[in-house]
Amino acid sequence: MPVYRIQIKNKNAENRMMSVTLLQALLSVLIEGSKGALRLRTEGRSMMRGAPPQWIKTATQFSIAFQENQLEVESLPLLEVVPELFEKSGMFPELNPEWSSLDYFQESLTSAILTLNLSQYHKMGNSRMVESIYDSPLLYAFQRFRYVFNQGAALVQFVNGKGLQITPESVTAFKELEANLPPPTKVKVAGKLQAIRMSDRTFRLSTAQHQQVIKGIVKPLIQKAAQALLSKEVLVSGLAYFTSNGKILRIEADHVLMAGEDELASYGKLPSFLSVLEPKKPDPKPLIKEVPQEPQIIQTQVKTTPQTSGNDDEMVQWRERFS
Repeated sequence: MPVYRIQIKNKNAENRMMSVTLLQALLSVLIEGSKGALRLRTEGRSMMRGAPPQWIKTATQFSIAFQENQLEVESLPLLEVVPELFEKSGMFPELNPEWSSLDYFQESLTSAILTLNLSQYHKMGNSRMVESIYDSPLLYAFQRFRYVFNQGAALVQFVNGKGLQITPESVTAFKELEANLPPPTKVKVAGKLQAIRMSDRTFRLSTAQHQQVIKGIVKPLIQKAAQALLSKEVLVSGLAYFTSNGKILRIEADHVLMAGEDELASYGKLPSFLSVLEPKKPDPKPLIKEVPQEPQIIQTQVKTTPQTSGNDDEMVQWRERFS
């Protein structure tokens, strides 16, 4: 059985006792982060309103032991936890049934840390990229390590695997990484609708060009309408969410319609954040038609008295000057 060891270092090195609240905060991060990691891979989103599917709750039930500032967590493979789902081929092709939910949590956490470590190299001109296996809610879940540090921890180290180390500075970096994620953008994509699950309304679309697979979430559909679209060429329009390196993570579809040849040709490519951004063009200057303006009329009161004809001529000249 896979057992994961997590080393916790206290700020006070002489204190051999561990706060129960600290352990509670750490277990909360592990459980919620593992749920999010599984949902991200199956649905393209780590969290949403409402309770997660029951199989995810079952897959994130851990057994623990604690001694000498080291937490041991037992997390069973998905095939053993929910065999009724993973013995059937094709139910969740995104997941390896031999992995546990904590494996996926550590993979996403590793992805975020590697992104942070390589950010400095990018600034120096290094073009190496890291696959981003996280979204905004999952990064927020990682930021909940701050509650662990608030209870007296100085460092949390995952001994298994790559020996990940989380410090208070990591929490700040996760927050910055979340802030730098590309914003959601409206897109249109055309291709073949490979699959749709009515239980969570998720779908897989293979683009018309290069047959690249996109995950998405569609608004509620009746079974008959979904079956009519399955394996057909469709046009999906909606809001796209992207990873930190600009790759599409999922589409929250507003419409899924049958696609024609024009749509397949125009929207058959896999969208990326950079490709959907168009350079902002300056607003055209309005064409203002100059309209001749009437000269301003200055009205004044002139006190007059009966005068001779010569003075009448002078009055005419004054009126012309003020008209």
